[in-house]
Amino acid sequence: MLGRKHRESGFTLIEVMIVVAIIGIASALAIPSYTQWKAQHDLREAVSELSIELNLARVVAMNRNRQATVTIQLAGGLINVSGTAGGTPIFGAQTLNSSVTGLPSGTTNVSFSSMGLSTAAANQLIPIVNTSGLTYSVSVMPSGKVTWCAKSTCP
Repeated sequence: MLGRKHRESGFTLIEVMIVVAIIGIASALAIPSYTQWKAQHDLREAVSELSIELNLARVVAMNRNRQATVTIQLAGGLINVSGTAGGTPIFGAQTLNSSVTGLPSGTTNVSFSSMGLSTAAANQLIPIVNTSGLTYSVSVMPSGKVTWCAKSTCP
């Protein structure tokens, strides 16, 4: 036993530095993809939320047998959505995701008749832009149907 050397186990400094370098390179490659994905996710979430609010206003208009109006406006760099039916609030003012900062048309009003039909004669297109310049759109058809698409114009 005296002639044998006792070997200590562990990692050398070079092995640890190689692992740290590999993790650093992988992170540097992944971060741009993550930020792009996050921007798309936030925009999709905001557009989906807006379409839900518009559908809610349509249902409220039919249930209360009154015209319902949703106001979408850009204020202080944020998009605010509020809805009323016959002067009574449907839902309080809500702010869409903070990374969604563009509403090219400024303020937009969408109204639904007591039968759930849009009061506009043609399709209403509401484009929403995020901080990366990506644009999704919400379309309200004269029939009252609300859809959204991942383009600046919906079919």
